[in-house]
Amino acid sequence: MKVLFAGGGTMGSVSPLVAIYQELKEQDANLEILWLGTKNGPEKEFLSGYQIPFKPIINAKWRQYFSLANLFTPFFVVLAFIQSFFILSKYKPDAVLTAGSFVAVPVIYAAAFLGIPRFVHQQDLEVGMANKLMAKKATAVTVTFSDLAGNFDAKKTFNISNPVRKEVFGGNRERAAQFFKLNLNTPTILIMGGGTGAQFVNDLILQILRDLIGKYQIIHLTGKGKGISEQFANYFDREILKLIDERYRSYEFLNTEIFDAYAIADLIISRAGFSALTELSVLGKSTILIPLPGHQELNAQYYTKFNAVKVLNQKDLNKDILFSAIDHLMQNPAERQTLSRNILTMIDKDAAKRYVDLIYQAVRK
Repeated sequence: MKVLFAGGGTMGSVSPLVAIYQELKEQDANLEILWLGTKNGPEKEFLSGYQIPFKPIINAKWRQYFSLANLFTPFFVVLAFIQSFFILSKYKPDAVLTAGSFVAVPVIYAAAFLGIPRFVHQQDLEVGMANKLMAKKATAVTVTFSDLAGNFDAKKTFNISNPVRKEVFGGNRERAAQFFKLNLNTPTILIMGGGTGAQFVNDLILQILRDLIGKYQIIHLTGKGKGISEQFANYFDREILKLIDERYRSYEFLNTEIFDAYAIADLIISRAGFSALTELSVLGKSTILIPLPGHQELNAQYYTKFNAVKVLNQKDLNKDILFSAIDHLMQNPAERQTLSRNILTMIDKDAAKRYVDLIYQAVRK
């Protein structure tokens, strides 16, 4: 089978597609693929780790706010459609897959013009403009939750959950302790700020680090250029700095080491992007969410309905509230266990297999 993936600009539209690629590859040793994405997004470097052939195309993004750049968007849309048409005509894929992003819109429309089966996956509880446009031309629309089905044509919409990469399940506590140089007997907190980090969260962690570090070990993903360690000398005395050196580990980002970080963490503090939520769900990790204002708040609210996470709203958050929430959960393992049990039910671990079965059904018709 030949499959073309389209998506990028952010990692949110990439991770579930990689999970589907892994399942396709497992079922078909002769699988051929090509990925179309943005020129400057993070996906090219990320996909190189999977040895996935990548080709950048024109990204005709429509900005949902006033911008003079929108005057040129229709022109770029036409160019992107023509570019996609010629790539698809030459590559001749059996199916085209996307999980969102504006770079995929002209690809889906070109695939529809050529009669190639098209699959559009909707992760978040807020349907973005790109997926609204692509759903009109999709052969099938897949959704993470049944609540999303009403946004699309019922005849071609399937509730399939969110595909997750296989390596997510490969984390190891002992390996984590060795890599991060941490003590397995000391409770550990993992703090993640999303793909680009969260300065707001980082600043709060700086303010409560003295209290946290006295009880817990910290793995902190700060985001590029958003570290807080250069401020330590102004905040802490020599004794606290020594304890920080023993128990605090800061990184701009982690690659495959993130899965070991998941494994060793007793509690995770995270934004509410759906790629992260999916991974935390299938691993059953007790989690505090600090959603970025906007669509992430919908994701967090939905999980709250099932008592699957603890949510702290950014507009109301301060250092005292954050420390109290963290310390409460760390001191109450039964409550963490309840969150863990509930979040584990949110995402189907076999979603990638179900997605691939759907592809084969459509292609063989």
